[in-house]
Amino acid sequence: MLIDVSMIQLLEKKIKKSDFIITENYHTRLGEDVAKLLIEKINSNFNARYNYKNNKQYSYQIILQDNLQQLANSITEKKKEFEFIIPKMKLNRKDNLELREKILRMTPEDMKKLRINKSTLWYVRKKLSEGKTPKIYKNILLKLH
Repeated sequence: MLIDVSMIQLLEKKIKKSDFIITENYHTRLGEDVAKLLIEKINSNFNARYNYKNNKQYSYQIILQDNLQQLANSITEKKKEFEFIIPKMKLNRKDNLELREKILRMTPEDMKKLRINKSTLWYVRKKLSEGKTPKIYKNILLKLH
């Protein structure tokens, strides 16, 4: 999950086709600069804090070490039960498919009712049509929900 979230976060940074390389065996790989960015993102997420035991904040690194220690204790002490706890990671997103579709279907009348100006709507639609994630400010998000 940690790697998946990190990769999604990296993809949302708008990496380009040119950020990938094709090997002599026709395998697609991340270019060196993007691979470094992915490693940095994984490291950042690995050191981020999440709710764990007693609803306290711990880094993923500490949580993993604790789970491995419990597993080792379970094996060496021949315990029958072991609870492997992995905190849920959230991918913080300001948009989703439903919101994107709503924006693309919005009529000028809808826009006026919500008091969203033309330039804002034009910008958001342009970014969506380019396959990019638009920056949507909190006051606009509140109007759209």
